[in-house]
Amino acid sequence: MLMKKWFAIMVLFSFFAYMLWEHMTERQTIETGIHVGMKAPDFSLQTTDGKTVQLSQLRGKAVIVNFWATWCPPCRAEMPDMQKFYERYGQQVEILAVNVMVRDSQEKVREFIKDYRLTFPVVLDVDGDVMKQYDIQPIPTSFIIDHQGIIREKQIGPMSYEQMVRYAEKWGK
Repeated sequence: MLMKKWFAIMVLFSFFAYMLWEHMTERQTIETGIHVGMKAPDFSLQTTDGKTVQLSQLRGKAVIVNFWATWCPPCRAEMPDMQKFYERYGQQVEILAVNVMVRDSQEKVREFIKDYRLTFPVVLDVDGDVMKQYDIQPIPTSFIIDHQGIIREKQIGPMSYEQMVRYAEKWGK
């Protein structure tokens, strides 16, 4: 009789211990979306030379996803700072420049990359699908995404070199 009670107590204890362990180790799911604190929606776009770049493949590193166009004066103004930042912090923070292809052509983008001597990845949103997915208006707009793929900041308008450095220091770990 004592053995049955002891066995019943052990079974109950094991059950409650298991339930507690399940509760404590339960993974918190983070919703995908375009707002700060959400998991950045994944996308896959091609560079001007046909190489495919997928956002999720950049996990493990912070990423600045910058939506821009060649004809946009604020976009043109931030590109030299972006290149300077990439040369210094590119090991910590990736830049992924998404050309929205509104009134742009691949040839214009190629010329722009050459003229500005850009060495970070520039991808083409030919159909505007990613621009729509991220609800981009106006340009430039940038999303600062941490190494786990979570949006940590959203910057509407051009970024200065100093802002990029602050983002790198805060999220580029």
